[in-house]
Amino acid sequence: MTKDFSNSKKLGFMRVLQILFSFNIAATMLLLVFLVKGSYSLEFAHYLDFANLIFDGISFWLIWQRKKVAREFIIAFSLFNIIVGSLFHIATGSFGLIDQITGSLFDIVLLIYFLTSRRAKAVLVNSFSIEKKREQLDFDINYYQPKTWAFWRNIIIYFCVFSVVGHWMEAAYCTLIRFGILPGIYDPTSQIWSDWLYPFVVYGFGAVACVLLLFPLKNFLQKKIRGLAAPLLLSFLANAFVCTLIELAMGLMLNQPLPDGTLPLWDYRDMFCNFMGQVCLQNAVAFGCVATLMTWIVYPGLEKFLGRFSKDTMNVVFIAVAIGFCVLFFLYCVNVLLPGVNDTPGSLEPASASGQAQTLEGEKDYSRSAIDSVSG
Repeated sequence: MTKDFSNSKKLGFMRVLQILFSFNIAATMLLLVFLVKGSYSLEFAHYLDFANLIFDGISFWLIWQRKKVAREFIIAFSLFNIIVGSLFHIATGSFGLIDQITGSLFDIVLLIYFLTSRRAKAVLVNSFSIEKKREQLDFDINYYQPKTWAFWRNIIIYFCVFSVVGHWMEAAYCTLIRFGILPGIYDPTSQIWSDWLYPFVVYGFGAVACVLLLFPLKNFLQKKIRGLAAPLLLSFLANAFVCTLIELAMGLMLNQPLPDGTLPLWDYRDMFCNFMGQVCLQNAVAFGCVATLMTWIVYPGLEKFLGRFSKDTMNVVFIAVAIGFCVLFFLYCVNVLLPGVNDTPGSLEPASASGQAQTLEGEKDYSRSAIDSVSG
């Protein structure tokens, strides 16, 4: 009996691979957080593992989108891992055939599967061509409808959600600094490492800017300029510039120098190509990458996903997200002084402009309920 591979929803073993890819990314990131700086040294194998995390993420997306290029990409990267790993062990004198086969077993399985699988050939059929991008552009343009309530409702949801997700993204970025992969200053006492639901509203504003400014710009560039490379590059440069301006504006408002000359929130004065210590080239590149990912992939994908739900369902989601965000914002970012309350032993001190509440005696736990603090 011949199997039918025409149903593109049935990924078969590729679904298992997607689960393995996502699990590897999540588990590796989680384990990295618990490493203590100075207790380890990064070697070639670690950098190869980091490259494989990127490979896992790209492979997951390519399979999800049923892209034909997924086969070639996974085959090429599997060969790369096998060859580079073998050459590295040969060069260091640690090569052993059995050990090398065991260590490369997953790549060997990927290589054999994507070379021989009829399902992969039948399901991974979507083109990665410019024509497909042109077709997708028509859908993207339709997502931008500022005269509708649904458009602004979704923007508010994105602001609330990405204010918290941005906190997690910054933690991941600072983790790279912590490992010495990126230059910068790692501060273990930073608000980043506590109160994981603390909203970093600058990222919420960044998400809004992506939707209102950078997404239409991306559509305009795609419409006016043929090809993919030029619109993508110009979009990246614009994204980096706009996001850097947002960080600069927030810095000039909230990150003013203290009497001793230090900047309370962030200080890039030791970083290459910085301006007033508020922005630097390294962060501009990082912002450009994230904003480009947001405008080209994440936002259209979210709009397509949310569009599957009814208007009433999305309105309920909006209410839940908005109220939940307000609770987080007032718990973590706003502390209203009440007469007599500030003198009680368990009371909260007013939050500083940075959103990092501190007392004269040192840092306190501000994740407690506001009601508990008032009751003392």
